[in-house]
Amino acid sequence: MHIYLKRNLHTGRIADPKERVQWFKARFRVYSMVRLPDNIVFFGPPGVGKGVQASRLSERCGMVHFSMGDALRAEVAEGTEEGVLIEEALARGEFTSDETVLAVLEKHLDRGGPVTGLILDGFPRTIAQAEKLEQMLTDRGGELSRVLLLDASSDTLVARLTGRLLCAQCGETFHQLFKVPEREGRCDACGGELSRREDDSESVQLERLNTYRYLTEPLTGFYRQRGLLDVIDGSGSIEEVSERIDRSLGGA
Repeated sequence: MHIYLKRNLHTGRIADPKERVQWFKARFRVYSMVRLPDNIVFFGPPGVGKGVQASRLSERCGMVHFSMGDALRAEVAEGTEEGVLIEEALARGEFTSDETVLAVLEKHLDRGGPVTGLILDGFPRTIAQAEKLEQMLTDRGGELSRVLLLDASSDTLVARLTGRLLCAQCGETFHQLFKVPEREGRCDACGGELSRREDDSESVQLERLNTYRYLTEPLTGFYRQRGLLDVIDGSGSIEEVSERIDRSLGGA
């Protein structure tokens, strides 16, 4: 770590000695804030930015970002036994069962996936999943060290969720608040028409939030009892939320 920092300090890119000191402190904070082996869970309501923040933390710390949503979609794309069950649940408008979700995670771990330095994004969602996760990690010589709950007001979350715009031609995504297209209603990448998904309506998103509160919020008490929980304010810019996460993990 020290060699890496020293090498970058002598590249000549930062001429001002004071700026070099500030740069060094910032980089040292990022690389020292999470000492592997650690496993971290990110959870929170739809629209709070779990995936973005988990990915950014992974890049900053060299940890492995495991997105359960991506893993489930991969199972569907590959047509596996679990993928069929996932599709059937989606067709019924239901969450994927605990058994199926746990089977997907176990498959990842048994393929040689990490049991240390792992960021779990979007999992667990229920206490049953949380209890099984502890067992799976313990059986493989790992443990859960921190749980970060990203949260924000319902008004903030609905504004984020209903502002998404999708290009029908190339699939590029934009947002009415955070990633505004250069030309209104047109994709910056291909010029295609932008539209809002039907399931991004305010009523649908409020229902999603209500479902989340009912099914997932018991995890708050579960992890608080274990002394693992830290609640992070998920409102504000991506950079502001990242800084709060850094401070929570000992980076300040």
